Amino acid sequence: MNNLVLINIDKIISGDLEKGILAGDTIVVRDGLISEIGFENDVDKSGIDVVVDVDGQCVAPGFIDAHVHNTLDDYAPQRKAVGCYADALYGGTTTMISEGEQGPGWPRFYDDAIGCKAAAIMAKRVFDRFRPGGALKMHGGALVLVNGLTEQDFKEMSEAGVWIIAEIGGGGLSDPKDVAPMLEWAKKYNFFYSIHLAPPSIPGSSWVTSEAILELKPHKVAHTNGGSTAVEYVHIQRLIDESDVPLELVVNGNFVNFNKILRGLNEKGQLNRVLFGSDAPTGQASLSGAINRAIVKASSLNDLSAADCIAMATGNTADIYGLNTGKIEVGREADLQVIDKPPGGCGNNVLDSIEHGDPFGNSMVIVDGRIIAFRGKDSRPTARYCKVNGIDAYVTGITEHLFFPPQVARHYEG
Repeated sequence: MNNLVLINIDKIISGDLEKGILAGDTIVVRDGLISEIGFENDVDKSGIDVVVDVDGQCVAPGFIDAHVHNTLDDYAPQRKAVGCYADALYGGTTTMISEGEQGPGWPRFYDDAIGCKAAAIMAKRVFDRFRPGGALKMHGGALVLVNGLTEQDFKEMSEAGVWIIAEIGGGGLSDPKDVAPMLEWAKKYNFFYSIHLAPPSIPGSSWVTSEAILELKPHKVAHTNGGSTAVEYVHIQRLIDESDVPLELVVNGNFVNFNKILRGLNEKGQLNRVLFGSDAPTGQASLSGAINRAIVKASSLNDLSAADCIAMATGNTADIYGLNTGKIEVGREADLQVIDKPPGGCGNNVLDSIEHGDPFGNSMVIVDGRIIAFRGKDSRPTARYCKVNGIDAYVTGITEHLFFPPQVARHYEG
């Protein structure tokens, strides 16, 4: 099951900075994994009943949002929003990574070691079994560091599947003398940990200096351009010059620093260090299309190719976190989206429109080789649409487009 073929593709956007656009017009998916990429006459389509004709649109990997603050279900209490992660899925974000679950009364806000440990295990277990929107891959269970945690706690959490430390500085402990011993345990048990770079912005958050970041050597700097208030650029410049740590950019952080970081890393040939996050749903960052906007902003304002900026939102993040998605490559999970320029958009395809600054949309979202939806709720319309086994598959009217994107009919599953 979860077998399909995508044909008549204009450009296959690899999600890999090194590979760019792949040769071919066809992608074959078997058992939820990408099995072949090439030209239609050269690939093996035997035994596959679901054929998606993308009508000259482009295909890209599903986007990865590297920074969310989720709860245990598809609800954002700050915004009182239900279904926010599903909305992002229908807009093309197929994977999200927690930077620390939160909600009213959560242990993270009360220096509660037992509660934080339990919350991390609980969130990990919930999202092992629950996919918002029926398909979104949420890597939940990010541990907030608080007083009282022990090495045994890290061992037990690791054995329970927890592998992420929530952004240091976003709540809980942040002083290097407090967190350094815990990070030694984190390394021992193969946890991924990030440190944020921003002034204190909400109660409980704290300032972490560039010097501390260089000392603690995180796997990622969270919202390097501010969450949402930025630090003076001298701190960022030091991280660019004195380390190779990946630098996450959030679309609603400081706009000037967002662009300066991209230009600085581009000059050094280090765009592989860039990944995107939303910091949703707090503050200004409750956007289902946050990653889409980050791509357009990065490309159109900094003279960067759209394919490279899509790679920052996909393959770069997958490489940094060690995920088997985010690239169109044989053996990867088939998390894909068909994307196109908007009606009347500039150029011949979606890449031209992105570089011009136009918002773009998708006409289909696929996760693990299964068609999930046609065009996200209130996302941009696309100039073209797909056909599934010769049947038109698209939103037909304004009510569907704004409020009820159609989901998959059973006969589309292969």
